[in-house]
Amino acid sequence: MNTSYSEISEDIKHRAYKLYWNEQNTDYLTPNSVLLSIFLLIGVPGNLAVIFVYQFRLKKKTDGRYFIVPLAWTDTVALLITGAFNLTQNIKSVMFPGFGSCKLLIYLSYVSTCISLYLLGAIAIQRYLKICRPFGRQLNLVWKRRCVFLCALASLVLYIPVLFHYGLVETRNSHLGNITGHQCSELSGSSSKLKWLKIFQGIGVFGTFCDVITITILYVLITRTIIKQTRKMIIVKSNVSNSCRTSGATGGTYTPKLLESAASETETSMSMDSSTQVSKSRGIQPTQPDPRKSAYRISFMFMTISIVGFLAYLPSWTLVMIETSNLEFWKKLSPATFHICLVLRRMYMVNHLCNPFIYGVFDKAFKEEMRKLFGKKR
Repeated sequence: MNTSYSEISEDIKHRAYKLYWNEQNTDYLTPNSVLLSIFLLIGVPGNLAVIFVYQFRLKKKTDGRYFIVPLAWTDTVALLITGAFNLTQNIKSVMFPGFGSCKLLIYLSYVSTCISLYLLGAIAIQRYLKICRPFGRQLNLVWKRRCVFLCALASLVLYIPVLFHYGLVETRNSHLGNITGHQCSELSGSSSKLKWLKIFQGIGVFGTFCDVITITILYVLITRTIIKQTRKMIIVKSNVSNSCRTSGATGGTYTPKLLESAASETETSMSMDSSTQVSKSRGIQPTQPDPRKSAYRISFMFMTISIVGFLAYLPSWTLVMIETSNLEFWKKLSPATFHICLVLRRMYMVNHLCNPFIYGVFDKAFKEEMRKLFGKKR
């Protein structure tokens, strides 16, 4: 009987110490938890607003905006999954709830962030074809849907090894009577298992690097083409303006033909991002916006999204490689350095919340619909 009471007492004492240990860690990680909550409060409503506006509010769904809705859905899911996982790690740092939930949350976090990155690659290809190869083969609706499917499939397959290399890991606190807790982290194993983990991470980094290089090259080519076409357009407009002045001075009647020829030359040299053509000039300024400017603006919009994504992923991937090579990395940091590195480690979440703001800067149609939704009409 006394043995039974002693065991119960020890069990209660062990649980009390574990709760105290967990509460200490939770308090220590509170600044990061607050930051993650802000990310979720900004990113989830923002991406849902993007989905609502582009899917239901915009009457004219142009070709260039097709990938915005799949990207917004991916960012929403990624924010919810990574936010849930990171907050659980902060709040239940040594009492992570469940072996299966640990594996699943880590796997889905990797998959969702990878889909977002690969979609940026598909968008870069689509913009390259639209701007640099306007008269060549384009991505039709079927191929766009296939691109989204292939991005998801590649991510799901690529990160299957995560399920074998991560899980609940036992940890001990010698300062509280050597009690044990469980963290969701890399599983300990033999040197050969660690070698396979590094190989897997190397493959992931290589795939990401190839995607980044591809996107960079494509947007360099797109930027060069836009600059070249803009210069050509300026020269053509200057020639038309000079011809108009010469015609007015001599009383000629051939101005409309000159303007029509110039407009035709410019239209054939530029890619169109909208099915609505600017009416050819007959001596008056067109009343509709130039589709070329819309195409360029959307290209720069996606280029900005890609740059922000790279900047957000870079510190995260760097710290992943460091912590894999040095298992004691986090334990040796001072409190200030620890919190800074933890923010950088989770900086990838910024990639999933910033896109609505970028759309608001570059896409006038989206900005106008948002004004209507919030009652701020011009």
